[in-house]
Amino acid sequence: MSKGNTFENELLLHIFNNAAITLIGDAAGLLPSAGAGSLYIALHTAEPGEAGDQTTSEIAYTGYARVGVARSGAGWTVATNTVTNAAAVTFGQRTDIGTAVATHWSVGVAAAGASKILYSGPLGTVVQGPFTALAVDNTIRIPGHSLAVDERVAFYPAFGSALPGSVVEGTLYWVKTVVGDVITISTTQGGLEFDITSDGDGVAYEARTLSITQFITPSFAAGDIDITED
Repeated sequence: MSKGNTFENELLLHIFNNAAITLIGDAAGLLPSAGAGSLYIALHTAEPGEAGDQTTSEIAYTGYARVGVARSGAGWTVATNTVTNAAAVTFGQRTDIGTAVATHWSVGVAAAGASKILYSGPLGTVVQGPFTALAVDNTIRIPGHSLAVDERVAFYPAFGSALPGSVVEGTLYWVKTVVGDVITISTTQGGLEFDITSDGDGVAYEARTLSITQFITPSFAAGDIDITED
């Protein structure tokens, strides 16, 4: 089953721009909130997962706090079933000594605590396109991709698809080899070839990580958070 395209866009407008979804129940439909409020962006050191909340693998350093973004057109741009952050999102500067590596973001409903996640994804993603994976030789074919050895890649299921066996949704893997449209992956940089236990397909994303050391101020440029409803 799938949603209709019009409803997918209306759902994003309802969540991110506090717009009504008309003609559900009556002509007025699902009404906007009396107070639009904000959604809150968190940083994570690993994919929080569908069963997680915003504290799952949430980054921790002195100066860090989730960033609230208004549920409006000034905060979020919604078009063609996709939503992006309309302006830069800046987290607090790290003031303590140490290093934390952010790999994922989440959008949730509270400034702190174990709040529910609405959407999550890897940092700095660039869609590389649909892929097919074969267990017989551990290869992943991504037509027209731009990945290179030692870059990071994450995999998500598409509608009606199943990820390859042993590949974990949203986890960042290292690109081990590249031959034309075909790559192999590893769980560590330069490590052993990852063993794919069954065939599968989905969508591949190039991803980035962010090393946060003292005096670093993490930020997203406008459009860096990119969510597609399907």
